[in-house]
Amino acid sequence: MIDGANFSAIYLNSLDSTTMKMNVRMRELLEYAATETWKPSFSGRAQSVVEAGWIVGPNGALLLRAMNGNSWSGEFDPSEIGHYEYEVNDVYISLSGLRGDMRRYLPRAASRGLFFARRMLRNASALEGGDRLLALVSIFADEDYEGFFLQGATVKFFSRRGHYPDWFEDLEGFQREAIAILDLADVAGF
Repeated sequence: MIDGANFSAIYLNSLDSTTMKMNVRMRELLEYAATETWKPSFSGRAQSVVEAGWIVGPNGALLLRAMNGNSWSGEFDPSEIGHYEYEVNDVYISLSGLRGDMRRYLPRAASRGLFFARRMLRNASALEGGDRLLALVSIFADEDYEGFFLQGATVKFFSRRGHYPDWFEDLEGFQREAIAILDLADVAGF
């Protein structure tokens, strides 16, 4: 188990990561998150996703068991495996419990999203194709937006197999979001 002090060290390592891609907004949030001793947690839907774990689905797709329901046919062109995973593995993480301290709200939101992403990447690492799995963590960071508190953290998982989302090459284009992309190398020490 990771205590708060060790968790801060993980964020400092994130800032020096050679593999994790992030935009300036995410970097700023992580710099602040690294200064405090706080361990993120999640409950409800996110916790049930963690507990359900991963499955290997049709055509070898890596799928979060809790997200792979009847609404997904499982029929897709195998060359589109990364896109299929991206659509199925879309997790909303509530941030409602963080509203008490506005100064820490966004850094803790980023911490919660990254904590979830790292945990699920680590849990998938032994699966075939798990070494090519990516996690996209997105935190809506426009505090002036009317529906700001309705937003949560979004974490999506997809692999670099077949066609996969490639529109994340320029993360600075996401002006209203703090965004990061992690891979298995970013789980070291977690």
